[in-house]
Amino acid sequence: MKFRFLTLVALVVLIALSACSSNKKIEVEPEPVRDPLALAREAAAEGADYYESGMLEQAIVSFSSAIKLFEEAAPMASESDSLAYNLESMQLNVAKSHVDMAAESIQMSMYNEAIIHYEAALKIYKNHKPVRISQDELDQNVLGTYNNLAIAARDGGEYEKALNYYDEILKLKPRDEDILNAKFFVLKDYVKDDDRAFMVLEDYARVAQDGAAYIKLAEGYAEANNYAKAEAAYLQAEKLRPDADMYTRIGNFYRANSKWEQANVYLKKLADTKPEASILAVVYAQMGQNYSQLGNTAKMVENLEKSVDLVPNYRLALTLAGHYNGVKNWNKVVTYSTKVLQEEANNSAARMLRGVAYYQLKNMSSAKADLERLVNDPTYGAQAQSIIKGIK
Repeated sequence: MKFRFLTLVALVVLIALSACSSNKKIEVEPEPVRDPLALAREAAAEGADYYESGMLEQAIVSFSSAIKLFEEAAPMASESDSLAYNLESMQLNVAKSHVDMAAESIQMSMYNEAIIHYEAALKIYKNHKPVRISQDELDQNVLGTYNNLAIAARDGGEYEKALNYYDEILKLKPRDEDILNAKFFVLKDYVKDDDRAFMVLEDYARVAQDGAAYIKLAEGYAEANNYAKAEAAYLQAEKLRPDADMYTRIGNFYRANSKWEQANVYLKKLADTKPEASILAVVYAQMGQNYSQLGNTAKMVENLEKSVDLVPNYRLALTLAGHYNGVKNWNKVVTYSTKVLQEEANNSAARMLRGVAYYQLKNMSSAKADLERLVNDPTYGAQAQSIIKGIK
C-alpha cells in the first residue's frame, strides 16, 4: 500500500513537470523609462491652456505639477533644457494665477478669499530668486501685492490687518507718500482714530525730515480745523523746503484762515521767486485783496495796479477805476475804466465812470460820447442824461 502511494505521487509530479515543459515562454514588455522633463513640459502646456480658458484653479494645479517634475528632472537636465528659467516661469505663473483669482474674489466681495490668494502670490514673489525677471520687477510685484492686500483687508473691514500691510510697504519704501496717506485715511476715516492717524504723519515727518511729509501733516490738521498744529507743520515744512510751491501753500493756508498779514508775508516771498507773469499777476491781486481786508487802501491799490499791468483783468480794473473816482483822480479813472471797456465794451459801470471823468477833465466831446450810450441804461440812464444837459 505504501509503495503504491509513493508511485502515485511520483506520477503526479511527472505529469506536472511534463505540463510545464509543454507551455510557451511569455515575454513581458519592459516599462517605458520615465521622462520627468517631457512630463513637466506637458504639464506646463496644460497649465497654459487652463489659464487661457480662465480655469485658474486647474492652471495652478498643472503649473505646480510642472514645478515638481522640473525639480525631479534637475539631476539629468542639461544647460540647454533651461531648467532654472522654466522653474521661474512656472512659479511666476502660479503667482499670477493667484493674483487673478484674488481679483475675481474682490469683484464678488469675497475679501478673505482674495487675501488668501494674494498671500500665496506674495510668498512666491518674496522667496523667488530672479533668473530672467529683474529684481526691480520682482520688488514691484511684492509692493503691488502688499498694496492689494491692504485694500482687500480694508474693504473687508479688517483695518488693523490693512495697516500692517501698509507698514510692510513702508519698511521697503519709507518715504512713500501715497502709502503714508493711505494709512492716514484708514485710521482717520475707517478706524476713526484721529490721534493715531496724526501720530502716523508726525512720526514719519519727524524721522524722515521730509518737507512733503510735513505738508501732508499740515493739510491733515487744517482739514481737521486744528489751526495751531497746521501752522506749526507748515512752518516746519518751509524750513525743509523753502520754495515757490511752499510759499503758495502757506499763503493759501493763511488766507483761508483770514490771516491777511501773514498771508502777504508768504505772497511777497512767492513774488520774489519771480514766477511767470500770469502767476505773478494773481499773487499781486491776492496781496491787494489782503490789504483791502486790512484796511490799507494805498497798498491795496499799489498791488492791484501791478496785477492789472501784468495781465489785463477787467474786474480789478473796475475796482481801481471806482477807487480813483472816489479820490477824484480823473486821469486814473479814464485809464482803468478804458482797460475795462477794452475787455467788455458794454460794461455800463466803466463807461459811466469814464464819462464822468471826461466831464471833470473838461473833455466834453469824449464825455458826451460815453454818456449818450447810457441814456437808456436802467441803472445809469438818468444820471447820464442829467450830465449831458450840463454839457454845452
